[in-house]
Amino acid sequence: MGRRKETEVTPAQKEVFLIIDEFWKRYGFGPSVEDIMRLTGDRSRATVHGKMKRLVRLGMCKHVPRLPRSIRPAYLKIRNIE
Repeated sequence: MGRRKETEVTPAQKEVFLIIDEFWKRYGFGPSVEDIMRLTGDRSRATVHGKMKRLVRLGMCKHVPRLPRSIRPAYLKIRNIE
C-alpha cells in the first residue's frame, strides 16, 4: 500500500475537520486537542495534533500557532484571529 498524495484527505482527517466545523458552529470557537480526542475516541494527543496539522497544510483549516482553540475551517473569516 503506497503513501497518499498530499492533496488526499483520509476518513480520520475528514472526521476531525467535521468536528472542528461543528464545534465552531455550536460554540463560536475551536475545539481543543482533548475535545477532539474525546469525540473521535483517539487516545493519543500526537495523533490528533498530526491530523489537525495536516488539515492546515491542505488549506482546509487555519490556526494561530501557540494560541489554543484557534483552529477553524478555512472558509470562516475572523478578522482578529489571522
